[in-house]
Amino acid sequence: MEGLGGKIKVLRKKQGLTLIEMGEKAEIDPATLSRIENGKMPGTLDSHLKIAEVLGIRLPELYEDVLTEQGEVEAQGTKEKVETFSHSSGAVAQLLTAAVLQKKMMPILLKIKSGGYTESEEYPLLTERFIYVLKGALALYLGNEKRLLREGESFYFGASRPHYLKNSSKKECQVLSVITPVSL
Repeated sequence: MEGLGGKIKVLRKKQGLTLIEMGEKAEIDPATLSRIENGKMPGTLDSHLKIAEVLGIRLPELYEDVLTEQGEVEAQGTKEKVETFSHSSGAVAQLLTAAVLQKKMMPILLKIKSGGYTESEEYPLLTERFIYVLKGALALYLGNEKRLLREGESFYFGASRPHYLKNSSKKECQVLSVITPVSL
């Protein structure tokens, strides 16, 4: 199986669905679905949600084992190592794409140990951030606000406000984070 597309293809076939049937149920053009399955395009979060719904699974299950592969991603037909940053605060940030400064958005997998937290961040004006909790639960501290997010929940916000994430649970938390435009 190759990445998310391969996983979708295997799950679709297990349920005995053709590309056309899956496309109709998910309201996705079968040609687009084929490109997603064959790794020609990544799809959108919206398409991933629709696919997971048709397959009868939750979005974290669709991403399970796809984001935790050996720290390598396929980029334009070549395998390149992605960068990982570990912090003494119990957080590990793994860039999910290579050549990030040449991209329009920066996808990151955050793994936060029990009791761990990310450093406080404040990006330039007009920077946006999306976070989706893949496993566990955490608190997002955004300015003076505290927002609790559980597995399967997401939050989209202006990242120019000071913010950080904290895992107060007893298990490791995994979060998909996307920042746009790229800002280091």
